[in-house]
Amino acid sequence: VRPQRLVVSYVYQLPGFKSASWKRKVFNGWSVAGVTTFQNGQRLTIVDNNLLNAFGIASTGGDRAQLASGCTNSSVVTHGAVTSKLNNYFNASCFTTPPVIGSDGLGTAFGNAGNGIVSGPDQRNFDISLIKTTPLGGENRSLEFRAEFFNAFNTPSFSNPALNAGTVAPDPNTGIPSLQADPTLGQITSTTVAPRVIQFALKLYF
Repeated sequence: VRPQRLVVSYVYQLPGFKSASWKRKVFNGWSVAGVTTFQNGQRLTIVDNNLLNAFGIASTGGDRAQLASGCTNSSVVTHGAVTSKLNNYFNASCFTTPPVIGSDGLGTAFGNAGNGIVSGPDQRNFDISLIKTTPLGGENRSLEFRAEFFNAFNTPSFSNPALNAGTVAPDPNTGIPSLQADPTLGQITSTTVAPRVIQFALKLYF
C-alpha cells in the first residue's frame, strides 16, 4: 500500500506567430505533453522463515521477525538518501531469534516486529513529449513529429529492499533455536523504472 500517489497529465500548446513569415513555419505548431508521477514508498514488514513455530505453523516467509534487545519499530529505520543506504536500507542487526516458549525447548513464539514499520523507496518520474504539427494544405493533411523522453531526468526508482531476515531453525552445533540470518536483508539490488529512454516518431495525417 502506498499512502499517497499523485499523477499529473498535461498538454500545453506553445504560443506561435500570426505573421506568414518563416518564423510561423518554424515556431508554430509546437506543444509539450507529459505524465508526472510522485508516490510514497510502500509500507514494508520484515519477516522470517520460522520452522520452529510453537503453534504448529511451519512458516516460509510469513512470520513477522523478532526485534533484538534494545531495538524498537522506529529504531529499525535508517535515515538519508536512498542512494546512500542501498546496502543498509534499514538496520538488519535489529532482528534476532524469536523467544522459545515450547516445553521441548525448540518451539518459538511469533516475532514482535510491527507491520509496515519501514517505508520503501519513493518514486518521482517524468515522461515528457515534445510535439510539432505542420499543416500540409487541405482540410486534414498534416505532419506530426514527436520526441518522447521516458524518465526524462533519468531519476532512479529503486525496488524494495530484501525483507526476509532469514530462517529460524535448530543450530547445527548446539541444537538451540537460532536465526540463520540472510545476508541480503535490507539491501536494494534493482530498480523498478528503466533509465532514460528517448524515441522519435513521425506521423502523417491525411
